Amino acid sequence: MKIQKLIFALIILSVLSCSKDDDTVIVEAAPEYPMKSLMEAGVMELKSTKVNGINTHEIGYRFKAFKNGKITALGIRVPENDTYRVTLWNADTQEILKTAYIDSTSGLLSFEDIEPINISSGTEYYVAVNTNDYYVFNDNGNPMFPVESHNILIVGYSAQFGANQALPVNVIKTAYLGMVDVKFVPNN
Repeated sequence: MKIQKLIFALIILSVLSCSKDDDTVIVEAAPEYPMKSLMEAGVMELKSTKVNGINTHEIGYRFKAFKNGKITALGIRVPENDTYRVTLWNADTQEILKTAYIDSTSGLLSFEDIEPINISSGTEYYVAVNTNDYYVFNDNGNPMFPVESHNILIVGYSAQFGANQALPVNVIKTAYLGMVDVKFVPNN
């Protein structure tokens, strides 16, 4: 009988010692795909496709986040089946934050999960794919950047000739080549 009372007392004690913090459920914010969202919303119009072009480019876009968060995947959509180098930079410091090699399925958006990279609000970042296969989007010479996509401000498109992993310095606001993207998860 003493053992039964002891067991009962231990059960009561363990139930009473549970805190409300144990019941807290943390819900992560929905992931955002800035360039994919702009394409789906019809913000950009496809003008042409380039396959096996003469020149290789580091092509992508500069962006800032309105909220702190993390990038958990890098993605591409190119018109050829191949493996492409994708780079994420901190554009303010010119530091390479991540390089990934992504296998493309012609014309489909292909993402590769990465170890999460923390993103700070207000810092400018740049994501690019190194390729000679790309899509050309423009708005007939009218400015298309800067443009907001959920919690991301896309500042502009940038490109650099060559296969070197070099951060482009020019920013173009009237056209976009490529289709490179990030999976951004904002902090709650």
